[in-house]
Amino acid sequence: MRIILARHGETDYNKGKKVQGHSDIPLNKEGIKQGKEAGKKIEGYKIDTAYSSTLGRAFDTARYMLDNSNSEDNSKLKVNKDKRLIEKSYGGYEGVSFKEYSAGLTAGELRGMETDAEAADRVEEFFKEKHKEHQDEIILAVCHGGLIRSFLTEKGIKKVGRGTIINTSVSILDYDGENFTLIEFNK
Repeated sequence: MRIILARHGETDYNKGKKVQGHSDIPLNKEGIKQGKEAGKKIEGYKIDTAYSSTLGRAFDTARYMLDNSNSEDNSKLKVNKDKRLIEKSYGGYEGVSFKEYSAGLTAGELRGMETDAEAADRVEEFFKEKHKEHQDEIILAVCHGGLIRSFLTEKGIKKVGRGTIINTSVSILDYDGENFTLIEFNK
């Protein structure tokens, strides 16, 4: 299975350097523009199935990408929402500045947030299930920066620092049901 893993477009929280997590913050004007432009990143791919987080910013980005990929087949696809693709829960850090979040982590305060390992496990569970359904297909999965970072790092695919996964970046992976192979990262 080939996985096209993408991050959503910009929101006002991204622009204001605030932690989003499970908060359902919509795309801003720049995020909508980014989502449409990201369609070019999947040109040449006939996507068999599209998935997104249950949060609007990821769902809308997936829709913009498919509709602007210069493929009539892609634009006809339904985007299937799956809660396992939702951003990490940042608990008591949701809505605070990155500066406050960083200071809290440095002080060892978790404030009820989901661990990277927990987030990575649910993403891996999602892909294992989808591999059974789409073994020889190409899937698009649009989700969130923290979740992608957690997944890639915790599963030993690629060590990724905080803030590395940019809005509407695309990473390509192959998955054989056991192992993930990173083909492209953060383009």
